[in-house]
Amino acid sequence: MSEFSKVVVLGGSGMIGARVVESLKGLDVEVVAASRRTGVNTTTGEGLLQAISGADVVVDASDVHSFDEETLRDFFVVSGRNVAKAEMEAGVKHHVTLSIVGVDHLPGNPYYAAKARQEQVAQSSGTPFTIVRSTQFFEFLPTISGGFAKQNSVNPPDALLQPIAADDVGSILAEIALEKPRNAVVQIAGPERDAIAHWLRRAFSVTNDTRVVAADKTATWFGAPLEQESLVPAHPDRMGTMFFDPWCTSQSARLALSGNRYATASAELERQIKV
Repeated sequence: MSEFSKVVVLGGSGMIGARVVESLKGLDVEVVAASRRTGVNTTTGEGLLQAISGADVVVDASDVHSFDEETLRDFFVVSGRNVAKAEMEAGVKHHVTLSIVGVDHLPGNPYYAAKARQEQVAQSSGTPFTIVRSTQFFEFLPTISGGFAKQNSVNPPDALLQPIAADDVGSILAEIALEKPRNAVVQIAGPERDAIAHWLRRAFSVTNDTRVVAADKTATWFGAPLEQESLVPAHPDRMGTMFFDPWCTSQSARLALSGNRYATASAELERQIKV
């Protein structure tokens, strides 16, 4: 049984945060979902200290959908500092940050660079911490394919991916939150590893997308050059249990793969990213 009795989840209404909240509800612990919807703004600090008052653990699963460097810096770095300050005042015993496998060596990607700085803020905050770096989620395959779409083809980098289901990420984060702080990085991944192109072909087979998927050795990961294993952990500390085929029948998959989301790149990626 955990020594912790109250957990606050920042970004508690988001894709992963909501899953963390749901997982914690079944683990005999008080859980609070905090987000802008509940009056908590980590960028300005509004409502933050009040939200985490009395909490033993804070899980930061908050996110912003942008590739603008200033927006990312303000969100992840400024918010990280505000969270760290509030945690020290509130006497939080364990801080958990959700991050990404590869953030420590892909500075050419502005999102990854901002997440790396967020990690640094957490590590130097003075509050015991655990950094959880996850591989890409199955749910992000539409966005990934959109970022590499070129007319009737999709040409991702020639690198490996080991995606994980968002449900698995949520449950693993909940378990780690109630464990003793590692003061270190924990890496998590899905049970299957293959080339990015392979994953996109599998996804296209589900959505009946007829575009050709072929790896491009010159393509970057949204600005960052890749090696074969840049996006996968050498030795995952924890593995998700959901394989891709059964995931495709889940409600999460139906939401992620609905409509024609594979057919065109998102406006944000088209406008701001050159592959």
